[in-house]
Amino acid sequence: AFTNEQIRDPLIAVTIWTFVFAGVSTFLCFALGLFLAIVLNHPTLRGKKIYRILVILPYAFPAYLTGLVWAGMLNQEFGFINDVLLGGASIPWLADPMLARVSVLIVNMWLGYGYMFLVCTGALQSLPEDIEEAAKVDGAGAWRIFRSVKLPLLFVSVAPLLIATFAYNFNNFGVIYMLTRGNPRFPDTTLDIGATDIMITMVYKVAFGGGGGRDLGLASALSILIFIIVTIVAIVSFRQTKALEDLN
Repeated sequence: AFTNEQIRDPLIAVTIWTFVFAGVSTFLCFALGLFLAIVLNHPTLRGKKIYRILVILPYAFPAYLTGLVWAGMLNQEFGFINDVLLGGASIPWLADPMLARVSVLIVNMWLGYGYMFLVCTGALQSLPEDIEEAAKVDGAGAWRIFRSVKLPLLFVSVAPLLIATFAYNFNNFGVIYMLTRGNPRFPDTTLDIGATDIMITMVYKVAFGGGGGRDLGLASALSILIFIIVTIVAIVSFRQTKALEDLN
């Protein structure tokens, strides 16, 4: 993996993108889920149940089906986004390396924000109201209460789930394979590895793909490498989250 130039350079690029994909996806899903949870948790809002059902619908549909639907919508020639929303534009959403990565992040956010919405809604409803009232008495505004009171208490219960979500996105085979198949392909290698491939899809292509990449032994070695990376990230993250327990 580290001595063969046909594998080493794509592996480094794929590893970096895997960390970016997992980290940014986790952040976007959490940010959007938390925002919607705060908005739909407002005490004076009417029709909360209807809005909440609509919000979690993307999470309820199978990820494989959603990936195929988005792949059709993002098609450069006849996709709904180019033809209808952008008035017949010809934007290569899945053919350009940078746009393909952005598209993958958006689709994965669409699939994952519903889960974070459910988690954040439950966490917000479990926060003690007297703490927020005390902050208001001390003169804290809405943003100050959220940043200094709600968010730290929220992280106590949500941080382990964020770590689990990062680990899941690190090996999120479905959304990558069904949306882009890992394309667009790298030009400097004979292996079928592309700009949107993450490590798990690279392992799949090395094990079962064409283009000289059918190597079960190398795929097994790469799988062990993925396990080591995820384990190290999880251990470090869980040690860091112990500091949050002091907030209780």
